[in-house]
Amino acid sequence: MLISALNEYYDCLAEAGKVCPEGCSYQKISHMIMLAPDGSISDIIDIREAGEPDKKGKVQYNPVDMLLPERTQKPGIDFNIIEHRPLYIFGLNYDKGTGTFTADDSKARKSHECFVKGNLEYIEGMSGETVKRYRRFIENWNPENETENEHLLKLGKNYGGAYFCFAPDGHPENPLNTPDSDIMRRVMSERNEPDGDEYLCPVLGEKLPAARIHGKIKGVLGGQAAGGLLVCFNSAAEESYGKSQSYNSGISYRAMKRYTEALNILISDRHHKMYLDDMTIVFFAMTKDDSRETDMFQAMFGNESSVKAEELDAILNSAFQELEKGRSMDLSSLDIDENTMFYIAGLTPNNSRIAQKFLYRGKFGAMFNNVVLHQLDMRIEGSKGQLPLWRIFSELKSPKSKNEKTPPPLMASLFSAVLNGGKYPEQLLETAVRRVKTDKAVNYARAGIIKGCINRKSRLYKGTEEITMALDTGNTNQAYLCGRLFAVLEKIQINAITSKKIKLKRTIKDSFFASACAKPCVVFPRLMTLAQYHLKNDDYAVSNNKIIGEILDKLGGSFPSTLSLNEQGKFIIGYYHQYQNYFKKNENKISKEEKE
Repeated sequence: MLISALNEYYDCLAEAGKVCPEGCSYQKISHMIMLAPDGSISDIIDIREAGEPDKKGKVQYNPVDMLLPERTQKPGIDFNIIEHRPLYIFGLNYDKGTGTFTADDSKARKSHECFVKGNLEYIEGMSGETVKRYRRFIENWNPENETENEHLLKLGKNYGGAYFCFAPDGHPENPLNTPDSDIMRRVMSERNEPDGDEYLCPVLGEKLPAARIHGKIKGVLGGQAAGGLLVCFNSAAEESYGKSQSYNSGISYRAMKRYTEALNILISDRHHKMYLDDMTIVFFAMTKDDSRETDMFQAMFGNESSVKAEELDAILNSAFQELEKGRSMDLSSLDIDENTMFYIAGLTPNNSRIAQKFLYRGKFGAMFNNVVLHQLDMRIEGSKGQLPLWRIFSELKSPKSKNEKTPPPLMASLFSAVLNGGKYPEQLLETAVRRVKTDKAVNYARAGIIKGCINRKSRLYKGTEEITMALDTGNTNQAYLCGRLFAVLEKIQINAITSKKIKLKRTIKDSFFASACAKPCVVFPRLMTLAQYHLKNDDYAVSNNKIIGEILDKLGGSFPSTLSLNEQGKFIIGYYHQYQNYFKKNENKISKEEKE
């Protein structure tokens, strides 16, 4: 379905003038070779553009995208029309150790000879002035005589990573690859589909020549620099009916060119992609200009977007109010057609292949309302705005781990729940509860995750929600009450110790939280005994004793023997709610030590 959708999206890009002409592709170029009338190099200029500064404040310079004849993807030595690779153009290797150029490498010599022969044959008979200079450069350049070329020496260590284009001296605005040049006009006029047997293309529904090898997709996070293949067959076990390589897929060459170009354009545009761990997420709306939809989608998932934080908060609050009334928000006020089809795909690299981990398709309005519902489910007392997916995934990992990745199945399941409004994966609740018990720490993000999992499951199966945004003193669930009681007992301990002006290093949470969460009946009797000693030095002993009495009364004087995963989640929420309530009520009275 992804390939079919990308073919359809190609028409949207073509209508907007964003796709390459037939036979062309975009290539990142860093330097421009200025050619004199006799074909000699008069200068090599850096055409990279200044980008955003890095973490140290150093400005980064990025290559520019330029339209060139389609680049070769054949393995081994093969030339491009209007070559951009330094080894082919100059036939020289650069030694970083000595800072010198050499021409005695067989690969460099063969690459340059291939470039010379192929390009001279292609431009035979062309008479444009820039083409003439290009021809003279090719004919006159001798790698053995250019090892000390001043322009190449000026490039130095940047030589190997540079990509080049050509232009006449004094006219960088009129490069050899300008669309109205002789070369480019010929490239765009030629029929590029291969000859061969025609098959019924499963994507376009026409009888067309099939693609033997599919184009590479570049820019997938963690993938090879040269790109990876979304469709490929490199094992006889995967072949059938005597068809080898990608003939086995039956996808036509025309469909292949369309979907690969559309996907490469999406991945190269920051408005159509985001990264989660090692997964690349691409998304698009089936319309000529989908900037509003994609910007809104990115903003609602916590990514950098043109939608400002204040604007997003106002949109979400308005959407929350509509949902509470049982209505969907009218998106026409945001210049968005709620019936526009929207696609989200997750891609990960696998050697030279690209694996599609998930694909979701639906009307943007429905997806928007489901994402709003997700944010509403995740909201809890102490929340700081929306909870982006990257924050959810970071809370599922150990703070001591630097390389831990979120399992792709969990990521895909969570996306499905968010976009379709379904039940959150059980693994999400299990991991969040385990992290709280292991780290002895529960913040608004982890509490929000647990609340969302419990409430959505209860709403889908029972029609009611079990947990409120803030402290619910009317909640009689035993696990929730035990969590509240644990927070009160910890608060009493903190009050007692800080009243003696002793620096607090550990609380009962550090020693007993995990066991109290799993088996309250084993831990709480001991904690209640300890609390009697601490109450003597607690300045708020009366009010805390009152809360303990209220909780014990609802517990019926006994504690649960064991708590299930769902009940452990309620325990954690009860603890979080009660502790947040202390901060809310006594914000101006809490000591510096307690805040830390």
